[in-house]
Amino acid sequence: MPRDYDSVYKAFYERLFQRWQVPVETQVEVSRRAKAIDVVVVCEEQHLHRLQETCFWFFRRINDLELKSPGDALDLADYMTIVSRAYGLLAKQEDKALQLPTNATLTIVCSVRPTRLIDDLQTELGFEPTAEPGIYISEQRIEERIIVSTELEVIEKNYPLLILAKGEKLLEFFLEVVRKELTEYVDILFQVGIHPDTLTEGVIRMIETHPEFTEGLERALTRWLEFSPQSMERIAPIRRFLEEQRQALEEQRRELEEQRRALEEQRQALEEQRRNDKREDLRLLLENKFGQLSEEFVSQLEAVSDVDELTGLYKRALDAQTLAEVGLQKHG
Repeated sequence: MPRDYDSVYKAFYERLFQRWQVPVETQVEVSRRAKAIDVVVVCEEQHLHRLQETCFWFFRRINDLELKSPGDALDLADYMTIVSRAYGLLAKQEDKALQLPTNATLTIVCSVRPTRLIDDLQTELGFEPTAEPGIYISEQRIEERIIVSTELEVIEKNYPLLILAKGEKLLEFFLEVVRKELTEYVDILFQVGIHPDTLTEGVIRMIETHPEFTEGLERALTRWLEFSPQSMERIAPIRRFLEEQRQALEEQRRELEEQRRALEEQRQALEEQRRNDKREDLRLLLENKFGQLSEEFVSQLEAVSDVDELTGLYKRALDAQTLAEVGLQKHG
């Protein structure tokens, strides 16, 4: 069954602007012939202020947002229809001042780069690249932008636009939002049907590079099944992969723990050998200077377990004239 991309995207943007407390409508009819505008955002001064740090910082009073989903490339006929809808929206404004193109913006978000419109018809349509990759602007009439999601940088400001990306860019975005556990974005990618190849590649790459995110991926996959129960069979290999990775990580953890214990035992053995060597050196030095040591003195010496203390005793023994000056309890 084909995915209803449009309704999912429109619902997402409606929620997004509502969260920013900016008035928004979807499916706005301007005429029968031109059909409906995807998203209309009407801004007062306070709304424009709220949008300043977002990817929609350029919005004016009347804003037409059109969405071209994967598999639905923007061609010239689509573009002319979209422009006619934008002018139809202006014509419907009751305030005559708001009917002026200078009060409006038209933004077309595309999954696929419309090369003919941007490059081949550059002279006629006037689209120029901006300083931001993937964003093209024309100011010949209404201020128009074509945003190619697949060319955008994967940065926080662009997240609302990257939901329409494709291929490697979508994979990069998917990994980013899973890593940050941004539920809303993970959910919408699953709702619009992120391609299983992209999902599989994303899961494998994430586990290989960031095994600590395994649990986050599993939660994301569980949410996907809630939206798409028919995907259970398709997701089974991915879940097996996750389970295999979890088992491999657990085995690796056990091996590391065994290595740690072995190293600790080796360290303790070396420490004990070092203590014994220090004691033996001290005993030989004392016997050389003072003759045969009593069993009581040897027992006192054996009771010293700190290497630094044994080193200190050895240094004192070098200058000592009697056993008492060494610093152990008096020899009996």
